[in-house]
Order: sequence, then structure tokens, then C-alpha cells
Amino acid sequence: MLEVLKNQRIKVIAVGDYYVSPETMVKAVEQSPLNVSEMITCFWGDDDQQAFAARQINVERNGPEAEAYAEGIDEEIVDADVLITHFSPVPRSLIEKGKNLKAILTCRGGLEHICVEAASERNIPVVNVIRNAEPVADFALGMILALTRNIAVSHCGMMQGEWMKDFPNSAFTTTLSRLTVGLAGVGNIGMELAIRLKALGVTLIAHDEYTTQERLAKNGLGDMRLVSSLEELFREADVVSLHLRLTEENLKVINRNYFSLMKPTAYFINTARGGLVNQEDLIQALKDKTIAGAALDVYDAEPLAADSELRKLDNVLLTPHIAGQTVDAIPNSPFMLMKEVGKIIKDGIADRIVNNHALEKEVL
Repeated sequence: MLEVLKNQRIKVIAVGDYYVSPETMVKAVEQSPLNVSEMITCFWGDDDQQAFAARQINVERNGPEAEAYAEGIDEEIVDADVLITHFSPVPRSLIEKGKNLKAILTCRGGLEHICVEAASERNIPVVNVIRNAEPVADFALGMILALTRNIAVSHCGMMQGEWMKDFPNSAFTTTLSRLTVGLAGVGNIGMELAIRLKALGVTLIAHDEYTTQERLAKNGLGDMRLVSSLEELFREADVVSLHLRLTEENLKVINRNYFSLMKPTAYFINTARGGLVNQEDLIQALKDKTIAGAALDVYDAEPLAADSELRKLDNVLLTPHIAGQTVDAIPNSPFMLMKEVGKIIKDGIADRIVNNHALEKEVL
């Protein structure tokens, strides 16, 4: 894999953007074991946050070909050994120009911006880092508590002068330890959430085609039951928390069929990707009280429209895609990435190498 980089002097291209600057990437590389002979920096995207967000969403939804990559790479990639990016697209055409490319590194967990297929064909390892697993897990736990115990809605009522005692879910409000939480996906974020929930005495079930009971046991979750299908998960859980990776194959996969399986006392949480859910089907389920409620941090279009039907519902908790935003998660991501690279070079341990199309296993 990356053993070839141990002693060889290499040329590195670092592509920063609005959130992760090229200068931060340079500092991280300087603290890494990479033996750099030449460092080229580029900038991708816009200095305007909203414009950058629009391009980011386009790439997440439509892949690395959806937006042009950073200017200035074409000439430099020809003899580069390592390409480091945060969100700049890495399409097939760019990978094919990198005749000497030995690794592609990215400061985030999602790989929608990289043509992993083209990298795998060339046997070029792609290394990513799950920078915000803990912040998102914390946030998802907070959403579960706020939704099931009416914390958010009662706060809004208090601010409007109301003293609320009755809620749509009053007949079945209970303690967290009496609930069964179902995790759709047990990658890094799902695993962190499971660890937190177990500490609170919650019964856990999960569906993940790429994990095993042995992996769960190594993380202290040997008693968490893996169910055979998403259908079974949605049918059994009192709370379903979504932690899947968005692909072309699972776009809007969570639809009315799944919501119809849920108990009328059950809740749906999404801190993963808005594109995983058929939003209209979810809105209808909430309107019809097919499910008790939902908490959403992500949407099929962002920012959420001012006239969205979601804003008119009394059984939904909405936040503006902030689950992963802490003061340290994104700025520290290049350093986390270089720490991962250092582990691979030193010990050959590849927790975050994605190759041969094993994306789901690594970044669910």
C-alpha cells in the first residue's frame, strides 16, 4: 500500500477550500512522516460560504464529474506522487493524468468527490478520515432525547408564553432505557452512537451488511443484535437512526415502504444525508401520524425552503445541518489524516484505506 512512501522523496499536491485551507494542509504534512521534496498548493471552490455549499451539495449528489476540480492541477498532477484534498473533486480524468500517483488522501469521511473506481483500477489507495464521528454521534443522541422527551418543542412553547403539559406523544413518552434504538449503518458514527446509547442502558439493534458481531464485540457491543434487513430494523425499533452512506443505488431508499413498517409510537432520526430519504414520503408519514415524529439535520435540498411543509409540522425537530460542526472537527481533519497515514506507513495498519470498491465498509 503506502510502504513505498517510507523512504522515497515525493511530490505532494494539496488542494484546500473554504473550510480547510491549503496552509493548514501544508502544516499537517510538515508534521507527518512523508518525505516531501516538493509541495504544490491549490484552492478549490469559492470564498463565499453559500456558493461553496451549493457546489459541495452538487458533488455529493452527482459525483466527482459534477464540478470542475481546482485550477492549476492539470500540469502538476503528471509527476505528483500524492494528492491531498478536502472537497475538491478527483474525477477519473484527473486520476488518469497522474501517471506517477501513489495515493489519494482526503480530509473527510465521504468519498462522493473521488472516483474510487478509477483509483482502484490503478491500485492507488484512497485514504480518508472520519473527522466528525464523535460530534455527529453526540448530536444524534441529543436529537433522540430532545424529540422523545419534547425538550425542543416545550422550549419553543415557553418562549411563546405557553406552559405546555400535553404533547402528541404524551400517551407513550417513556425513559430512554425502555426504548429499542435501531441503527441503520454501524460505521464510525453509528458505532460511536451505539457506545453512548449502551452506556445509558438502551436496547440496541442494527443492520449493516459490512459489519460483524465480532467487530461489535471488539467495541464493547457484543450484546447488540444485528438484524437481517432494514425492513426488520424499521419494524422493531422505537427509534431509527440513519447512518448510511449516500450512493446512486440508495438515493431516496428510505421511503413510504419503510415508514409504513414503523410503529405509530416510533421516531426517525437523520443526521446522515438528506438524499437517503424520500422527503415527501416522510412528510406524509408525519402528517398522517404513521410515525410519532422525526428529527432531521439534513434535507433533500439545502438550505431548507422557507415554505417547506416540514416547517408546518408539530412532530418534527429541525436543525440546519450542524451535527458535525464543532470548533475542532474540520480544522483538525488534515492532522487526523496525517496521523492515519503515519500509522499506515509505520505499522501497515489500514483502518481508513478504501480500495477495490470497499467504500461502504469504511464510511457508512
